[in-house]
Amino acid sequence: PRFVATDFLQFDAKQQEYDGIIFCSSLHDLPEMKFSLEKASMLLRENGKIVIVHAQGGMHVLGQHKANPVLVQRGLPSEDELTEWAGEMSLILDFFETKSEENYLAVLQKSSDN
Repeated sequence: PRFVATDFLQFDAKQQEYDGIIFCSSLHDLPEMKFSLEKASMLLRENGKIVIVHAQGGMHVLGQHKANPVLVQRGLPSEDELTEWAGEMSLILDFFETKSEENYLAVLQKSSDN
């Protein structure tokens, strides 16, 4: 097993595939969320998972966006957005949950049809 903690935008996987990629309170800080998820999907092996989690939730991220839209360009993706993006990336939205906007958890899985 291998665990890599790195600057995702600078990361060069060198043809390696991963079982899972976790964005923990970080996806909203990346300049292009959809591009970052596309990159992550290319790094996954078949049935691999992308986990997007934010303990403070979507409302917190929207507050950050309102306070500093240059740094936080948008809120976290909605369930509908993730479903649409997943279809474009050969992923499926396996799980999505937000409770009282105090947390955010989404799991995307790479389709075995690739």
